[in-house]
Amino acid sequence: MNQQKNIHFSLLIRISKRLFEFNFRKRSDGSYDGDTGDDRGNRHYFKMIKQDKEWQLQGSGLPKWITENDKLIAEALQEKESVG
Repeated sequence: MNQQKNIHFSLLIRISKRLFEFNFRKRSDGSYDGDTGDDRGNRHYFKMIKQDKEWQLQGSGLPKWITENDKLIAEALQEKESVG
């Protein structure tokens, strides 16, 4: 029987002079489900998909502080993957 590992981890990413904890869970197709919290305790959920060797953030209704920093999130995820 072939079982898939449940891979999940958290990354601290500095956005606007604050550290935010981003949680990631790897899916069987190689993408990641992600979530993070804001100052009010609201959770924001998104997906990271690799297209043309670069990570792309996908999600609807996300606040600007997440969508405007999608490159920082993608870089942190890429670094985590390259380290293992």
